[in-house]
Amino acid sequence: MKPFLFNELFDVHTNLVIKNAGLGLMPAVMIDDFLKHPSRVREVVGSAPAPNWKYVEGGRNFVDYYDCRLRFPVWFPNNMISVAHQAVQTVYSVDTRPADASVDVNWFMQINEKRADCAVPHSDMTANARRSFTCIVYLNDRDECSGGTAFFRFKKSSSLVHDAAYDRASQQDPRVAETGRDYWPENAEEFWEMVGSIDMVPGRLVIFPSEYFHAAYHPQNSFYDFPRLTLAFWMIC
Repeated sequence: MKPFLFNELFDVHTNLVIKNAGLGLMPAVMIDDFLKHPSRVREVVGSAPAPNWKYVEGGRNFVDYYDCRLRFPVWFPNNMISVAHQAVQTVYSVDTRPADASVDVNWFMQINEKRADCAVPHSDMTANARRSFTCIVYLNDRDECSGGTAFFRFKKSSSLVHDAAYDRASQQDPRVAETGRDYWPENAEEFWEMVGSIDMVPGRLVIFPSEYFHAAYHPQNSFYDFPRLTLAFWMIC
């Protein structure tokens, strides 16, 4: 793997259109054709060695699937972060800054057949921030894309966001919260109702408030021969 200039490889188009994701009460938006060089990004990211991200002794990572993560440092100013900042300001009327001087790539591949249609639903709560916005960019090629990102309502309180009922339930029942032991939820229909999803499209940027419950959506067994690659970063205020 040759060295690369991060800002050059991950450069983005600036003449972009922000679209409502059409999920009703879920205030998610998306921008298509976000990356200038999607095929080059896919090649570089896909060839990088991926270490385990979550791993619990006796868990299912590296048994039923590989759940890994890459992290790349960001050198500012950076067009990708700047455009996300502008989009959040335009849509949500909030002035934000990047949570970290880095971006993450979630690297997932199946070993055995999936046991659910989604990963464990969760929210991305950021400490020491009044608000947080999750930004996801799909990196797979068009013929590799499958599913996307799904959003959920917690059945016990009918809430779309992290609340006291979720806190109580996750303390009482280990099946509710994401623990790193298993990528796939157990009896997801007992706790979660899917309220909508956004399709995985090459180079698509998705932005939504981080407190909303979401998860990777896997309606098919698709990632045996190549990884599912999603770049993620967070804008906070």
